[in-house]
Amino acid sequence: MSEESTQEEKPVGRLTGKTTTHTVTVVFEGAPVERNNYLTIYGERDEEGNKEYFVLYITDMWTEDKGRMAKLAILGERPKRPFEIGLDVFMAKEEQIAKILGIFNPPEESVSLGNLIGYPYEVYLLIKNFGRIFITGKSGSGKSYTMGVLCEEFLKKGIPLVILDRHGEYGSLKVAGEDLPEGESEFVDRIVEFSDLKKNKGGDVDIEYLFSLKPSDIVAPNLCTVVNLNGLALEVQEAVAGKLLKKLYDASTTRGIPPFYLFLDEAHLFAGKKQTETCEIVKLFAQEGRKFGANIVIGTQRPQLLDTTIRAQAGTWVVHNLSDIRDIGITISSAEDLSNENKSDISGLDKGQAIVCGEAVKGIPLFVKIRARRTKHGGVSFNPLDFLSGNTVEELQKRKERLLGGKSADELETGKSMFEEMLGPKKAGDYLNEIASLKVRIKELEDEVSRLKLKVADVKEGKEIPLIATDETIEELQTQINVWKEKYNFLKEMAEKGGDDMIPLDEGSEQVLDLNNKIIELEAQVRKYKSRSDDALILAEKTIAELKKRKK
Repeated sequence: MSEESTQEEKPVGRLTGKTTTHTVTVVFEGAPVERNNYLTIYGERDEEGNKEYFVLYITDMWTEDKGRMAKLAILGERPKRPFEIGLDVFMAKEEQIAKILGIFNPPEESVSLGNLIGYPYEVYLLIKNFGRIFITGKSGSGKSYTMGVLCEEFLKKGIPLVILDRHGEYGSLKVAGEDLPEGESEFVDRIVEFSDLKKNKGGDVDIEYLFSLKPSDIVAPNLCTVVNLNGLALEVQEAVAGKLLKKLYDASTTRGIPPFYLFLDEAHLFAGKKQTETCEIVKLFAQEGRKFGANIVIGTQRPQLLDTTIRAQAGTWVVHNLSDIRDIGITISSAEDLSNENKSDISGLDKGQAIVCGEAVKGIPLFVKIRARRTKHGGVSFNPLDFLSGNTVEELQKRKERLLGGKSADELETGKSMFEEMLGPKKAGDYLNEIASLKVRIKELEDEVSRLKLKVADVKEGKEIPLIATDETIEELQTQINVWKEKYNFLKEMAEKGGDDMIPLDEGSEQVLDLNNKIIELEAQVRKYKSRSDDALILAEKTIAELKKRKK
């Protein structure tokens, strides 16, 4: 790249050590350069006085005898030969950063997630480049908040949205944010919330009527349909999600509804590694939906628990802080433009900070501070009625009447019957299948523990196997045990409620005791073999270090 000659700037450092056409090392000379700053190296001037320049970003920083040092990588087009040692390094200018990162796009065609970290520049990314969106981050990192920001951006553009809301959080889109005058948000007239009105008073339409409506009633320009699943059992939530998504996907393939975005938070609970009908339809959305205008936004705290196919289809990633080693590794291997150099970046992100990478950016990960929401960030079972005026509540009631008023009694009753069928008690055969599935999974976990035993034995015998500081396999095993224990507890709770067509299970039943004891036994074995594995690895590493000393 080149630019017109301007008044000379003051350098912040100079190149030292080895330089290549893609990385360099710089020693800073007293300037307050931070990890997220962008830097520039200038080349020769052309006949018109323009200077060739290259923009670089910092991949690592440290201090040694020479002073503060950093490793830099070149963004975009690379030089034809390595830089000369001793060249001056400058802070990048706003226009240089904007040009290389592609963040100053027309607001009417873009979404603004926030500012570039370390700069006052607002990041505008073109909507047409987003594709399928994957948002991840551990609890408290800001993942759900970012999903709310993205909802606002799409709502401003009139893009149809469907939100599957497990915890009753997204009804808060009706309410103005904390920095705005209290009351309804600018989007309140565009949102219809389906919920169990007996439990969630802030909803607009009872969720039992969801399947009485046509796809075009649910997906329409300037409409955000929130399906509040809070209070429903996990298996009912999964059934509702599967049936609704199938209905919308089929409608999209025939162009019966306009292009829209589906928001699916905590997606690993609907589309985990266990293959179900709901998982299959989410996979269909991820793989084929985009060509029909059925786009998807996936949110999850645990990327490792999500179906691999769904994860692989993500076009744009928004990565918040992750601490689990395996989650970080899977994110780096799945997300475009991330590498092992970004491991510490991901684990070091503060709340509300994220790395945006993939199709929405120009092949360069962006470090973004997510902007403040214009709507309230809701917690579990958020009740908008606490914030909306009486007139607004009255208008929302009229909307419900308009939505259902055009439906025949048969249509309403058919939809209610479909929903009630999902709520109905399981048959004895269903419970037997669940128990059989649990037993199979326990057998798989037992086999995994046996494999770990052999691994520990191999390490003790000094066999050449990879040594790692922490055993990710054990962590994965522990995670899976926790997931299956949750499913077991839920199954037991549902069975204990009883019913004529259910299997009576109690604490003393042979099946319950067997499953419970197996889980307790497996947890104990995991702890034992993790301890043994750690001890064996430490011993092996000490032995190798001692052998290296002797060779010297």
